[in-house]
Amino acid sequence: MKTPPLKKILLGSLALVLVVGGALAYPRLAKLRVHVPAYERSGEIVLLDQGWSDAQRLEFHHTAQGTRLVPYRWLLALEQPCLSPFGCELFAKPEYLGRFGFLSSPADPKWNPDGLPVGFARQEDFADSDTGQQYPVVGLTCAACHTGELRYGNYSVRVEGGPAMIQVTQFQKALGVALILTDLIPWRYRAFEERVLGANAPAADRAALKQAVEQFLARAKAEVAATEKANIYPHDAGFIRTDALTRIGNQVFAADMGLPANYAVAQAPVKFPQVWDASWFTWVQYNSSIADPLVRNIGEALGVRALARLSGPQAAEFANSVNLPGLKRMEDLLSGPDPFTGLRSPRWPAVFPALDAAKVAQGAALYKKHCQGCHLPPLDELQADLRAEKPVYWVTNSSGKRFLDLRDIPLGMVATDPNQAIEFKNRTADTGALGKGRVSAAEGLKLVTEGIRDRFFRQAGFSAEQKLEWQGYRDGSIPAVRADEIYKARPLNGIWAAGPYLHNGSVPSLYDLLASRQQRPAKGFWLGSKRFDPAKVGYESTELDGGFWFDYAEPGNSNQGHWFEDGPRGKGVVGPALSEADRWALVEYLKSI
Repeated sequence: MKTPPLKKILLGSLALVLVVGGALAYPRLAKLRVHVPAYERSGEIVLLDQGWSDAQRLEFHHTAQGTRLVPYRWLLALEQPCLSPFGCELFAKPEYLGRFGFLSSPADPKWNPDGLPVGFARQEDFADSDTGQQYPVVGLTCAACHTGELRYGNYSVRVEGGPAMIQVTQFQKALGVALILTDLIPWRYRAFEERVLGANAPAADRAALKQAVEQFLARAKAEVAATEKANIYPHDAGFIRTDALTRIGNQVFAADMGLPANYAVAQAPVKFPQVWDASWFTWVQYNSSIADPLVRNIGEALGVRALARLSGPQAAEFANSVNLPGLKRMEDLLSGPDPFTGLRSPRWPAVFPALDAAKVAQGAALYKKHCQGCHLPPLDELQADLRAEKPVYWVTNSSGKRFLDLRDIPLGMVATDPNQAIEFKNRTADTGALGKGRVSAAEGLKLVTEGIRDRFFRQAGFSAEQKLEWQGYRDGSIPAVRADEIYKARPLNGIWAAGPYLHNGSVPSLYDLLASRQQRPAKGFWLGSKRFDPAKVGYESTELDGGFWFDYAEPGNSNQGHWFEDGPRGKGVVGPALSEADRWALVEYLKSI
């Protein structure tokens, strides 16, 4: 009888060990499972005229903002988190990252040399505030969460600045599991090492890489252990959403300050907002909590893993990795020099079914009667008002700049899920080594983001005029951060491309939004498909393998409020009951703006 080769014996033995061990350790292995939909290739990509050139679009998609997922070559060298003894395909394969919803992007020698998806940015000079070293990393940029795609027939319509159908939680889990398996499985690590360092690398380089991997994983495991011990993230926010303010606070107040007691339970998930025009709003965030764009963008960068050393004797120096010039460039692309000159809201594409002009006209009258009081007039009226000597909807500050004065709606009136506004208002944090005692989340966020901002200003030697420009011409007449029990009502231009609806994404379509409480979906719906329904205006929400079940019973997921039904206004009722004809006419009008 022929003796089987040694390699086959070893592989067979390993397979047996994996089967038996897997059966014994099934609960632990189940925690490592990454469950996302199968990859679906984009159709013919349709780019809309939103005021950006192809070069500006590419720059926005890949400008680094000082965040770090992993060192750059690690991402290219990692294998996907499978348990095959024969090895797995590479993690950075576009088809794999596409399963988490990330959008394809062309290779470009300057901005995207390895053809990574939209929102992945290579930074050669990443400043590690922990070690003082600089090295190339890959990080997420705001384009990852704010670039949408709507698929209809064989078309894939890209929406710059729109909410992205990505699953951040499962992506982070997949990346972590891939790193752990690489560290644990010898032959996988050897392949990873060779991809990172090349063949026959010096022993000293191999030792340094191994030490870096171990240190990186140790820090990540410590954070995971702290959050799991206190059950900080009990619910997955799913596709197109995250608990932004809580996660930023957890990163800054707990992880960066080294104070686990500062962790807060995440129970206020929100949909990634559309970002066109936002640079010229008086306030941003759904709870109308931030005015200064640098404060907003620094906080966003910290929330997606920019580093800040906020513990120890040098905490007050605010050493950090945030790429302020990158943030400024992205803000300039979004804002333009004046309102409506940067990124524009998208117009209904020609590849979608044509609009019904009669219904649009009927819906325009309904909008003016029932919606304009909160959401302000349509764009053409706001543009005309901007040029008026005494505008109605714009405020002018001491810099001579005009900002759109959005309406803030009290929670008791709109009655949508209150968690984001209330959780942010009630949260406090110990400032630890920064020496300010216990402060509100608003005060703590202001302290850290302004500390990082002012450190950069000092190092750059900026004049007062330069500082004002970088702060988006906010002159200090209103606070940079506040916390009130309100939600802002923004203008609705481009709203057709910004589903699902309400601040927490709890209503799947515009048609469902213009409903009474009895007409809303009762239990939940599925998220994860980019397939677009141009009639009801929203993503397809039927069951999807690997998708996310949006469960209304979980904290922060209520689809209550903003109802249209007869009776007194307030307590969630924002307009009268609409007939079916009026409801469809209003949907048609909202497609047109």
